[in-house]
Amino acid sequence: MTTISPFAAGSYVANRNTSQLLTLKNQLNDLSNQLSSGKVSQTYGGLGTGRSTALAAQATLSALDGYGAGITAAQTRTDLAVTSLTQVAKLGTDARTALNNGLQSVAANTTAGRSIALANLQTTLDTLNQSAAGSYLFGGRDATTQPVLDSDTILNGTTDSQGNKLAGLTSLINERVTAELGSGGNGRLTQSSPSATSVQVTDETNSATRGKFGFTLTGTPTTTGTALNASVTGTGPASLNVGLSAQPAAGDSVSFALKMPDGTSTTVTLTAATSADSTSTTNFAIGASVTDTMKNLSATLTNALKGAATSTLAVNATASVTQDFFTGSAKGGPNGTGIMPQRITYDANKNPVGYTPATATNTVLWYQGENTYTTPADPTKAVPTSALDTQSVQVSATGKVGTGARANDPTIQNVLAGLATMAFALPTTSDANTSATYQTVVDKAGTLLSSADQTNPSVQDTVTQLSVASTRLSNAATTNTATQTTVQNTLDGIEQAPTEEVVAKLLDVQNRLQASYSVTASLSKLSLVNYIS
Repeated sequence: MTTISPFAAGSYVANRNTSQLLTLKNQLNDLSNQLSSGKVSQTYGGLGTGRSTALAAQATLSALDGYGAGITAAQTRTDLAVTSLTQVAKLGTDARTALNNGLQSVAANTTAGRSIALANLQTTLDTLNQSAAGSYLFGGRDATTQPVLDSDTILNGTTDSQGNKLAGLTSLINERVTAELGSGGNGRLTQSSPSATSVQVTDETNSATRGKFGFTLTGTPTTTGTALNASVTGTGPASLNVGLSAQPAAGDSVSFALKMPDGTSTTVTLTAATSADSTSTTNFAIGASVTDTMKNLSATLTNALKGAATSTLAVNATASVTQDFFTGSAKGGPNGTGIMPQRITYDANKNPVGYTPATATNTVLWYQGENTYTTPADPTKAVPTSALDTQSVQVSATGKVGTGARANDPTIQNVLAGLATMAFALPTTSDANTSATYQTVVDKAGTLLSSADQTNPSVQDTVTQLSVASTRLSNAATTNTATQTTVQNTLDGIEQAPTEEVVAKLLDVQNRLQASYSVTASLSKLSLVNYIS
């Protein structure tokens, strides 16, 4: 007789018992693994319906970890940028305060003031090269290139790898001041004496130079008293004619205006006095005769023209050069090829006749960082893109915080120009021109330095922007931490196996398995003889 073993008598019961034993054994193994690992399952498949939630939670936690790392790095960068720019703003405000305080008592020698201003300028330039973890803070999108050249190169120039001599700020200031003052040191004017009782001052004769460099005569001169007479004749060049018809009385005066290339003007006033110092720029002594008085007036006029040139004109030129120099950039700009400061052009006779853009092979370009401009349909309306947005950090799935900054921000440029104007234009000797020179520096440098904290915008405004960004980063970190805790708790509820519950289940399965083994062993020993007995 043939028997099919799966369907043999008693096989169903045996198979069922075996299956139950295997199920209990598997449960025992699973619970043992849970107890040792603390996890419900070693695979997501073992989590059952919770696997989708667990996968989503793991993705969220991974993203939050990434946000946290980015926020930590950005927080360090931002806080360091705030500290650095706060220092720049303080240097600017302290310099302006020192200038204004100096008005109360102009020092006989302000060489110390120049040295302090130069040191502050160098400190500011060094501050703008601050970095964090190898990334520069003030280069915009370019965090790997040192954004600002070293102060010695900026001030004194250098020679590039191709042997080209690059002029620094000092050279550009000297060139401009020399061009403005002219060979006579009086603003490119010519003084002559047509007669024993008259004196004449004439504009620059070179039409290509006149109006671009030095003084030009403007307006109508005024006189007091009856002895002095003055008039301006001619146009291009114009001449100022001052004459004496008789001995002036003490207090009689003549005044005339000198226009500078930037459109502003300064007034020269010469006043008759019973006695006057030979170096005076304002008073001339009444002599024994009209001829002697005119000689004294002419000498004072010479002093006054040189004084105005070395004070007002030279300071204006210095401020203009420093402002222009610090707009320079090796990269970017409206055309994407950098921004070049202006250099003086000369004719065949070495007369300054105008300006031309510098090149990267003849002039130091102090800013080397990113300098992207917008690209509107009208190129003349291109402006720098937002510096804050040049560096940003993702703080959430939908949120970003800008933390970028550029060293060539216009407000920072003004502070640098103001410090440079002080460093190169403060008077270094005590003479009749000292107060006038100092006052002009206060007017020019003080206006530039106000960009530290008084203008809108100012360096302090940038500090505020970055401080707000730092606060946003901190708030985002707090929010992410709270979210991370919640998500982690949810994930733990799905993945973690409670020890007490696992131990109870394990003991239960062990007891059931032992009972099953015991019963199975007893049944395996049964026989007809044992059953009957």
